[in-house]
Formats: sequence, C-alpha cells, structure tokens
Amino acid sequence: MTDSLLRRAQQTLAPLQRREVEAALEMCAVDPVATVLPTMHLELARDSGVVPRGMWAVRRRNGMQRELAGILWNGANLSAVLPVTPDDPTGEELRAGVSAAMVARLTRPAALVGNASLILDLWGRVEPWWGPARELRPCQLSMAMSVDPAPQPAPASDGDVELAPLRIATMDDYSILLPACVHMFRAEVGYDPLRHGRAAYEDRLQYLVRAGRSYVQLGSIRGKRPEVVFKAEIGVLGGGVAQIQGVWTHPELRGRGVARAGMADLVRAVRADVAPVASLYVNDFNAPALAVYRAVGFADVGTFATVMF
Repeated sequence: MTDSLLRRAQQTLAPLQRREVEAALEMCAVDPVATVLPTMHLELARDSGVVPRGMWAVRRRNGMQRELAGILWNGANLSAVLPVTPDDPTGEELRAGVSAAMVARLTRPAALVGNASLILDLWGRVEPWWGPARELRPCQLSMAMSVDPAPQPAPASDGDVELAPLRIATMDDYSILLPACVHMFRAEVGYDPLRHGRAAYEDRLQYLVRAGRSYVQLGSIRGKRPEVVFKAEIGVLGGGVAQIQGVWTHPELRGRGVARAGMADLVRAVRADVAPVASLYVNDFNAPALAVYRAVGFADVGTFATVMF
C-alpha cells in the first residue's frame, strides 16, 4: 500500500539540498518556538555548508517542477514543518503523502515531537507500521517568554541549606551533575539511560556542558557536601529561541521556592547571553511545574505532543 500511495502522491521526500536551506528557515520562522528543533539543524547547515543526513525536504509537484512544501528532521527525535496552502487548506493531502513516505524512507526515531495537531495526525497514519508506542503524551503545553522575569522570593530555609548562585556548569561538576540528570530522566521518560544507551546519553550531556548550555545551582543540605539542588539545560537552540529542558529540583527541597528562584535566574541568564526567547514544554498534568513556570512569567503559546518508542 505504501508504494502505491507514493506513486500517486504529489509529494516526494528526499534529502534537503543546500540551495533549499534558506527557504526551509523561512518556513520555520513563521513559528520559531514550535520549530526550534529543525531550525537548529538548518542554522548549522547554513553556517557550515553541510546539510546533516537527518534533514529531509518535502517537495510538491508544480507543473514540471517540484517546490519545497515542508521539511522533516529525523534524528533521535522526528519533528516536522508542513505548512498548509490555499489548494490544501487542511493539509490532508500533504500529510497523507508525507506519512506514506515516512514509512517507506525513514528509520523510526526514538520519538515524534512537535506541534500536537500535526504530530498526532502523522502518528495516526504511521502507527500501523511504527507502532506500538511506548508512551503517548498528547497534550504538552508549549510555553515561552521574551521578557525578564520579576525577582522571586528567596527559597525558604530553616538554616538547613546553604545555596550557591545559579551558574553555567563545567566538567568539574560532571560527577554530581550526572546523577541529577539521570534522576530527572528516569522520572520524566520512564527508564534509566545509564542502562539503555549510556554512551549516547553521556555524550549528549557532556556536549551540553562543554557548550555552556548546562546550568547548575549547588547547595549544602544539613551540612553535607555540596550537591546539585537545581539544574536545567538548553537542549535546543535556534531561531533566537532557547528551549529549556531537563529542569530538576532536589527532592528534599521541593515546595520551598528553589525551582521558582532558579527558573527566574535561568531565564535572565539565557536571555542575556544565549537567545531573546526562552521556551519549554511541559505535560499538562504536571501541576507543580506549571505553577512554577507561570509564576516566573511563561505564557502558553501552543500545544506539543510526544510519541515515545
């Protein structure tokens, strides 16, 4: 069935060419928060002159020519940008052709992530071939802010904790940063990354630390040796948007304002040194995290969905 769909489709899926990079970036610029993942890789392609293997062009037939109609990034995660057009106002034709091509040409990624309506539509079409999903998160709030947050109250303390300021992590922090990252990952994703894909996980974390995109706050709890009490990473960066990921607060300090103060300091640092817009996405059922982000000043700008395999 896939082959017949591809033969009938007015779209093709093929590796993006260097001459198409600028047009692809223009597509992403329509919604830079939602498209920050492909934008990051497109900017690297523009600056280096080398288009990565995971970047795919969706081309639509236009007479004897084919024009760029969308893009797919297929790395560890798959993210898509598929604009609607006047002759296909619902996107039905484009999504049908792209989903058939995904099954025929792409390797299934670790996850599909991005704009909820698009991701859930594509997932419904490819599920017979790529399913079952390990977990489906259909409603994740996409949030952003482009102003500095208001000052937050100092975390509550009974004299049992001493907190250092938030700062950029270094490799000297790695031995205490790694356990905090693993704790966050297990709670958020549902498995231990050190047992399944340790090398890739540590390579990624070390890259972020060396790139200056990992932030930590250390603290001493009840006189113990300093450890990570708050941390986060800029997991994706492109188009003037820094997507914050991996936000974590030490379990013993939750509910005391550590996360709220840490997020406020983080957003100020990100906006001053990295990108004018700070963004993130969070499960709609995570009430404590949503309360922190809204208190700091994040506003809802869309809805994401994630399909994990």
